Amino acid sequence: MLLSLLTLIIFYIPHTEADGLVHLNGGIIVGRGQHTYVTDNDLQFNIPKTKDSCKVEVVLNEPITQRVGKLTPQVFDCHFLPHEVKYTHNGCPLLKEDNVMLRIYGFTETQTFMETFLLNIQITEPKSSIIKFGLVGLQVQEFYGISNPIDKNVVSFKYDANITCTVKLLSTEAFVPAHGQLIADDPRYHDQGQVRDDVLKQNVRKVRQAKITCPNNKACLTGVKEVRFLKVNCEEFLAMELKYQHLSPPSPDTDYIPIRVEVRDKRTRYLLQVENAWIQVNIKGAVPNQQPKAAFMSMYILEVDQFILTPLSVAAIDANDDETPKDRLVFNITNPPIEGYLTHLDDHTKSITSFSWQDLYEMKIAYQPPNVSHTERRNYEVDFKVIDTFFEVSATIMVHFSIRTAETNAPRVSWNMGLDLLEGQSRPITWENFQIVDNDNINDVRLIAVEGLQHGRLTVRGGKGFMCTIEDIKEGVVHYHHDDSDTTKDYIVFRIFDGKHTTRHKFPINILPKDDSPPFLINNLAFELAEGASILIENHMLLSSDLDSSDDYILYRIIVPPKAGEIVKKTSSDRLGHPVTSFLQRDLFRGLIYYRHSGSEIFEDLFEFILWDSHEPPNLSDPQITMVRIMPVKDQLPKEVDGATRYLVTKETEINHITKDHLHFTDTESPENELMYIISKPCFFPTNQRMYDAGKIIFTDSTKNMKKDPSIPMMRSFTQARMP
Repeated sequence: MLLSLLTLIIFYIPHTEADGLVHLNGGIIVGRGQHTYVTDNDLQFNIPKTKDSCKVEVVLNEPITQRVGKLTPQVFDCHFLPHEVKYTHNGCPLLKEDNVMLRIYGFTETQTFMETFLLNIQITEPKSSIIKFGLVGLQVQEFYGISNPIDKNVVSFKYDANITCTVKLLSTEAFVPAHGQLIADDPRYHDQGQVRDDVLKQNVRKVRQAKITCPNNKACLTGVKEVRFLKVNCEEFLAMELKYQHLSPPSPDTDYIPIRVEVRDKRTRYLLQVENAWIQVNIKGAVPNQQPKAAFMSMYILEVDQFILTPLSVAAIDANDDETPKDRLVFNITNPPIEGYLTHLDDHTKSITSFSWQDLYEMKIAYQPPNVSHTERRNYEVDFKVIDTFFEVSATIMVHFSIRTAETNAPRVSWNMGLDLLEGQSRPITWENFQIVDNDNINDVRLIAVEGLQHGRLTVRGGKGFMCTIEDIKEGVVHYHHDDSDTTKDYIVFRIFDGKHTTRHKFPINILPKDDSPPFLINNLAFELAEGASILIENHMLLSSDLDSSDDYILYRIIVPPKAGEIVKKTSSDRLGHPVTSFLQRDLFRGLIYYRHSGSEIFEDLFEFILWDSHEPPNLSDPQITMVRIMPVKDQLPKEVDGATRYLVTKETEINHITKDHLHFTDTESPENELMYIISKPCFFPTNQRMYDAGKIIFTDSTKNMKKDPSIPMMRSFTQARMP
């Protein structure tokens, strides 16, 4: 029973079928610098989709895994969707395979089943690459030297004219270059004409003679500046003539400059392809990278008290490497202890197979002895290998673990596996996952919860409780109940006493998220477009997210359609497309969703929708409203008002006003008073056009009296506001 609750590390080989939780683990193949999606042809689990809940977690505290890439998301459902689980390679050319450690949890109402396994990733040459390396590489001719510039002879990019291409520097993410830096001409000196090759060479000689006394390895040369953060278009990147400056000999003869290239559609800004690459730098006169070695000052012995979780420190094991900083060294456990296990103190209920030097230095790595009592000292031999930044492996380093016998009557925790449960569930704290020993009076031991329980509560025999006995734990009547909040961790600190001695112990609780939260809006901006036009709905205008499932599969279900237009899906801007009543956010990302105005004289519109996630049944958001503002286009003719006579009777000697009874128009797009009449032909006699002086249209405000005056000018135009 005890063994069933321990974490089982299974190293699956390709196309393995198992009787446990994992049914198929065939691994995946990815092009170097590219990404690929995990499908059900690669990974399947022995859990029916309609039965129990099942979650897969990417184990993050194993630095021997995900060395040249990353699997996302960190937690996903066992019955994952296409294009949901993605592995992205970082472009490193040094490894041909990688591994991702996954932990699968199968949940019933009362039990949790768990398995840990490795997903293998084979790394191949990319079949279709946008990055092409030239025949000329980056060369540094001497220590502290400067390379030739990065130009089209070193690297080039392949993309079409209707595509935008950008390059981003990834030095802060990939920890390379490790022995130098990227530099560019400083415009302040460049404008003054001071940056010349002979000046740089002279400065390099000075730096080499001074053995680089610059603080923090910053650029020491006059006329140049360090480049750490950069995102420019591809043409500009090649025109910048960036160079590599060597900084820290002795160093390996190879270093790298990591870049990420993105190509997007110019119209929609949709990301068509992304690729990572490491530009190699060859350093002349340097030696190949050397393997790490065991440090001389460590004892390579760990003294352990029986049952006591004991941290490992650099006093027990340590390593050095001439080329790699210590905080980037990784320790791989090649021969684990026969009994007990090594663990990370962030979650000491699960064993580990590797750890970083930084965690070792901070004493986050510990040995959990077995929960079996012995009367004599026991000794184990544990083997480690150390791996540096460029994946050179040290010789085996052996550490002797010596477990002393107990000489105390105080109560002690001999076994602590914590709890794993699904959000909102409850689990009993049983003897299989929490054991306590006491040499003289085990029946007198009491446990009191004094801290923790931040996201749940404790019950004993069905009632609210905070104190229990060993017998309660053995009977399984002590339960932890999660409060169903969106939390992933909780804990209980027990004060354990037997009437004479007291100790405190932390009991961890790991909570896996449940897909019970609806999607929510992040961006919801009002659309603005011209009357009769269409507008592409981009993600800065409309965007949503989901805490528990893939954002790509969020469904926008339109419950109140727009009245002055329609939502359409079309594969290109020059096609009509077809109206839709729902669409996936993935289609929105791809630039396929438009709002099309009908051309009617309605200048404010809206549509109402509900967000659905991919869960079955789906979690639904509250109704959401998106506003649409239409800018009018003056494409409608003015219309004559019914009742206007277009007829004026006047005497030959009189001046008469033209009123709205005679001439009156209205317009749906302009205020009535702003309508303008343009006189295209002066007054004439329709029966005899040879007769002249048929009268003229004048502005009466310019006349002193209503008598005819030949000097008053004829009007060429007038607005309707001037008509009485």
